[in-house]
Amino acid sequence: MQAAVDDSVSALVSLQHAPAGVLIDVEGDSASQDRVQAAFEAMAPNTRRAYGSALRTWGQWAAAQQVSGLCPAPPELRRYLLERASEGAGVSSLTVFVSALRKLQALAVVEQTARDQLVVDTMSGLARQAAAPRQVSALTVGALAAIYETACFPRVGRGGVLEGPETALRRGLVDIALCWVMSDAGLRRSEAAALTWDDIARWDNGSGRLTVRRSKTDAGPRTVYLTPIAMAHLEAIRPEDADGSEPVFGLSVASISRRVKAAARAAGLGAGFSGHSGRVGMARRMARAGAPTHEIMAQGRWRSAGMVADYTRAENAERAAKWLG
Repeated sequence: MQAAVDDSVSALVSLQHAPAGVLIDVEGDSASQDRVQAAFEAMAPNTRRAYGSALRTWGQWAAAQQVSGLCPAPPELRRYLLERASEGAGVSSLTVFVSALRKLQALAVVEQTARDQLVVDTMSGLARQAAAPRQVSALTVGALAAIYETACFPRVGRGGVLEGPETALRRGLVDIALCWVMSDAGLRRSEAAALTWDDIARWDNGSGRLTVRRSKTDAGPRTVYLTPIAMAHLEAIRPEDADGSEPVFGLSVASISRRVKAAARAAGLGAGFSGHSGRVGMARRMARAGAPTHEIMAQGRWRSAGMVADYTRAENAERAAKWLG
């Protein structure tokens, strides 16, 4: 566990059974150092690895901030916890870090700043925030436009290799069509995965009709509207010899969620996007245009107005503007 080195540290203890390159900075005499060594060697391997990873990350931050790695002031610990949380670290990961630092401070017989009330309150606040229901980010027209502008840029793939231009273009065109169709039709990710070319019909005015044959809420097929721009994006990815029974996107349910998240991230839209973002986006787009609740319910295949109200509460609040002046 690579904690930051400061002037008060008198010894550097290496753990024989810890992951490679993991060290602990320990104050005190040889007895204190031996106590730390023995305690961490006695831990279960998974615990030792988790503590090692958490304190190694902390040590890098503390060194960069010129903060004591072994006995930091509580405000510095709070700053670190809030910064890590803002970067996406979960409460469970931060809890492991606090537990590891408390263990190290107790064994090294130093002031246990990790048990300070400020740290306890900070962790409680982060836990409450994590437990609070959060609405999924929506694929609105603005988000779709941002994705359209950036989707075809080469990205580093899951294997760590940068895409070539042709690969990036093919992947990007699918991402654009996927996001736009999910937002138009309010598709669930399972419905998007099951969509075939036979399920899409083009009308003379350029718009389209999409039949949702598989749904968790409907016993039978339901047909919904697609805008001309969504149809144009679908035409851009449709093979010339496409079989009507072939999947439109050729992606699994899990892959659809990953693709939506990645497209939003590449567009600079931030976190919160998922395979459910299309449904939220459709509801908000229609509400913003003044559509009545029953029309939004029909497009999204909702049986209750409650979900529509939840998704569109910000848009509904804006309606008061014309009356309040």
